[in-house]
Amino acid sequence: MPVCSLYVRIQDDESERLMRWSKDGLMEPTCIFEAATLHHSVQVVCRCGHSARFESHGVWWHFTRRGWDDRFGPARKRFWCRVCRSKERKKVHPVKLEPVNWKEGDFELPWPDERRWKEAVRSVR
Repeated sequence: MPVCSLYVRIQDDESERLMRWSKDGLMEPTCIFEAATLHHSVQVVCRCGHSARFESHGVWWHFTRRGWDDRFGPARKRFWCRVCRSKERKKVHPVKLEPVNWKEGDFELPWPDERRWKEAVRSVR
C-alpha cells in the first residue's frame, strides 16, 4: 500500500493517522482535516434520513478551536439532528459522517485565516 508522507499525522495517543487509498488508487480522507486538504465536504446523515452537508475547512477550524478530535468516528458524536431534537427533545447523533464532493449550497462555517491554514498544512508535510 503506497503511503504519501504528506498525510501522516501523529495523534496524542501516539497512533498514526493515514489517509486511506481506494481500490482505484485515490486518496480517501479519514478525518475532517484530510477532507479539507482534498477540498471535499462532510455529509452528516441521521437515522431518520435527514442529512446536511458542511464545507470541511470551516468544520475543521471549528473543531480545532475547541480542541476536539476531527477523525470521522469521534467527530460524529459532535453533531446532532435538529429535526429529531425538536421531535424527541433529545440530541440524536448521526449514523454516518462521510466525505463527499463539494457542491453549491453546502453549509459554510467561518474559515481560519490564511496563515493558520497554511501552518496546519505545513505541519503534516
